[in-house]
Amino acid sequence: MTTEAVTPKRESVDLDVRARAGRLSRSPVFYGIAIGLLAVAVGQWGHVSPPAAYGLCSACHGRDLSSWLLNHIEGKHLFITAAGAGWPVLTVVGVVLGSLAAAKRNGEFGSINIGGNARMFIYGGIVMGAALFVGGCPTRILIRTGFGDVAGILALGGVAAGIVAATVSMRWVARR
Repeated sequence: MTTEAVTPKRESVDLDVRARAGRLSRSPVFYGIAIGLLAVAVGQWGHVSPPAAYGLCSACHGRDLSSWLLNHIEGKHLFITAAGAGWPVLTVVGVVLGSLAAAKRNGEFGSINIGGNARMFIYGGIVMGAALFVGGCPTRILIRTGFGDVAGILALGGVAAGIVAATVSMRWVARR
């Protein structure tokens, strides 16, 4: 009697584990682990060794990608960090393509017209220029602020002001 009671429960547990494993193969966690392992393999195979704390920065990686392309296509001599000197840094391309693929796969791909596209483009250019001026990503801004760097303190204040301005602007547009 005890074996009969345990067997159906065990089968349901096995089915639950299989169902979870099936979901894992299509989950962001699975893709994150797979891409992380692929990045390590490519880094070892391609001898890519980024400097410490280079991280994921759309401003710096976008600058390095555009500079790498101009250097190799036009023969220019623009600044590129050590991480992007041999191979182009394709982080920005990967983020855009990954976002596009995820949105298409989940049926969320579409556009939202909030108006002011030229204004938003100009704001984006200002943010990218300011990010490059202060050293890029918010993590570096916090580290520089922690060390008392004036540029880091100003940048942190600018990030906070930008967040407030963007929120107020989006709310104003949404109410119209």
